[in-house]
Amino acid sequence: MKRFLFTLLILNCCFAIKAYAHHGKKYLVTGSYDLPHQGSLYALFATDVQNNLGNKSYELEPGILYGLQGRWEIEFHMHHGIEDGEFHIEALALETRIGIFGEFSEHEDHYVENNSPFGVSLLVEYEKGLSDHPDNYEGRIIAGTEVGAYSIDANIIWQQAFDEERSHETRYAMGVKRTVSQAFGIGAELDGNFSSITSTKITPGIYFSANEQFDLKLGTSIGVSPSSDNTVVRLALVYGIQ
Repeated sequence: MKRFLFTLLILNCCFAIKAYAHHGKKYLVTGSYDLPHQGSLYALFATDVQNNLGNKSYELEPGILYGLQGRWEIEFHMHHGIEDGEFHIEALALETRIGIFGEFSEHEDHYVENNSPFGVSLLVEYEKGLSDHPDNYEGRIIAGTEVGAYSIDANIIWQQAFDEERSHETRYAMGVKRTVSQAFGIGAELDGNFSSITSTKITPGIYFSANEQFDLKLGTSIGVSPSSDNTVVRLALVYGIQ
């Protein structure tokens, strides 16, 4: 682990350049308001390692993100699970995000002049459940801004599962990131369910961006409730293909 972190720090020093990688994937849990350039294509990979009362399970999420226009992107990804040594595909997901208000990737020069962009975007996702997993819908309203070295984003999330109970919930997420250098940042995220304060988790994280093409995020989600025994180690990669 120490050797891995040392390698990342070397990359940080060698490839630190001023880059604006707008893809809406600034955080591990929270969605960010920014959108990719038209024609931009990104490969995505995320993994969660959950430890619940000593029982470990893994979630894998590979995907592809494409910028249709400066204010419209589309994403396809898959949900895989590994539990008790068994690998299974849980869902296929199609997601789209549209910029509603504010400055987005097509106004990049204005970002530098203004130094305080603000935007609101809408995300809609449909998951086709497999392996006895139900279909799911999710909608997010994402608002965010950048002030100096800080990025701040907030999400209101509505989720509907098409299981026997037709369960649904309204959630929230918020992320704050501080850019320490041109290729390294630190931050924290908060997410939970409006109906239960005990569901709240905090996710401190570190963020690497070796160059305009490559982003890496690492963090751990920890329940704020004293009775919470469920922690989640998170890793996410974004690689710009074009």
